[in-house]
Amino acid sequence: MSSSNTTTAKPSHIQQVWPEMNPAEMTPEQTALAELRREIDLIDDQLLELFERRLAIAATVGKAKDAPHGPHTKLRPDREQTVLGRMTSQCEPQNAEAVSGLWREIVGWGLARQGQLQVQVWSPNEPTRAFDGARQRFGMAADIRMVRTAQEALAFAAEGKGVAVLAINNDDDWWTGLRRDWSGLSVFDGFGTGGGQPTALAVGKIDPPALPKGRRVVVSAGGDAGDGGGARRWGLSTHHGWTLALTDAEHLSPGDAEGCVGAIG
Repeated sequence: MSSSNTTTAKPSHIQQVWPEMNPAEMTPEQTALAELRREIDLIDDQLLELFERRLAIAATVGKAKDAPHGPHTKLRPDREQTVLGRMTSQCEPQNAEAVSGLWREIVGWGLARQGQLQVQVWSPNEPTRAFDGARQRFGMAADIRMVRTAQEALAFAAEGKGVAVLAINNDDDWWTGLRRDWSGLSVFDGFGTGGGQPTALAVGKIDPPALPKGRRVVVSAGGDAGDGGGARRWGLSTHHGWTLALTDAEHLSPGDAEGCVGAIG
């Protein structure tokens, strides 16, 4: 009696991508497409492994991260700015927007491992624009909610458990009280359309050394002509003789001269 050994052949990578197809019956175009899909699957596996490693490290960083000068939020806009700038400078120019958006989501989920970020948005005139700007900035992991008044959003941010996004394209002068009524809060980002001037500002209990590098946000009496020192200014809003503006003047920290209330990079 003779015996024979049978071996079950493992499915090829093409069959793994398209299990219903017979490789012998596939056209060259279908074979090429299957190869590309297989390559994407391999890259996805690598991305998943790296992303989960990053989430684990982010959780560990959250336990060690603490502001050196009192209770502040866990956000480090300066660090985010540095890393994002490094990434977009290395990628292909045509991919910069995609890389920036993807990175914002990755960072947002990393922050969520340290405790979900809560964001309150106030924008009576264009709520959708402000909400979308907040979502793009803080990612899908953030808990973003609309509120009825600017004071409600500011009070929430002052607790240090989250941040607020407030519109500036209206008649409410909430920004004139930042130094007087909310001295612990700082502007740390701005949202607009098409890369133009911001129509809403992000505010939180940010450690002053952690503010982004770049244009300072100032509140001052009078117009936006500048301080006489050559620093440029861009007016954002005015109210009863007060002006909210951006300036490229350097070395301004919240609470200093010029009524600096933060920076937007």
